[in-house]
Amino acid sequence: METNQSLNALLQETELHMQKMQTDKTYSFNLHQHIQQHVDFCLGSKQYEALFDLLPYFEAPDSYPQFHNSSETIKIYVLINILKLELENQKTPFLSVANDFDSIMEQYLLTVFSMRRLELALSKEAMDEAAAYLTSVPLTIYAAFLISTHEYFENYGNLFWNLYTCMKSFWPLDDKILWLMWLLEKTPAQQAILELASLYIEIHDYSKAYQILNTISSPSKDITDQISSLKELLSYV
Repeated sequence: METNQSLNALLQETELHMQKMQTDKTYSFNLHQHIQQHVDFCLGSKQYEALFDLLPYFEAPDSYPQFHNSSETIKIYVLINILKLELENQKTPFLSVANDFDSIMEQYLLTVFSMRRLELALSKEAMDEAAAYLTSVPLTIYAAFLISTHEYFENYGNLFWNLYTCMKSFWPLDDKILWLMWLLEKTPAQQAILELASLYIEIHDYSKAYQILNTISSPSKDITDQISSLKELLSYV
């Protein structure tokens, strides 16, 4: 008798669990549909700031736990944070060439794919194809940085430098300086130090150029001569 009661209790508990799973699945589907429709509206109407209406779904995880199980919707959160930085810094939004949810998802994935090609640098052809795509969309430093941070890459030094060489003709000088500073936080690459110093010299900030060149541990004679010239120049400033 006790065995039958235990079995019935187990069956009842299992049934309730299955019902809850079905309810959660339906809720998750409806929530995803709502997000997709809202993104479609915002991108189609170019009302980008309306995307910020979605932030409560991400910033209240206890209230919307199902929302955090979708890789697509998490990408939307990354894109919203990119948009926030772009608008604050008066940049053309990365998502401005997309017209709906599907097209921004495709753009995001193709951007990641192109960045992986730059990271691996397996062939010139692959690098050229990646560069051609990335320069065809408004890839701001904020989009490049947050996407590279959210996605998994192994060689950030290689990725950041190749992204720089790819985008340097498209990014303004201040953005290039900021990007190289981010690169140097990840790896103290000498080529990045030299490039950053040259940008500081371009804007006549000789003090910063002098400081950054002095971080090179074993400078060549050419670099030593450049440091000496900057030191002499600073003595007259």
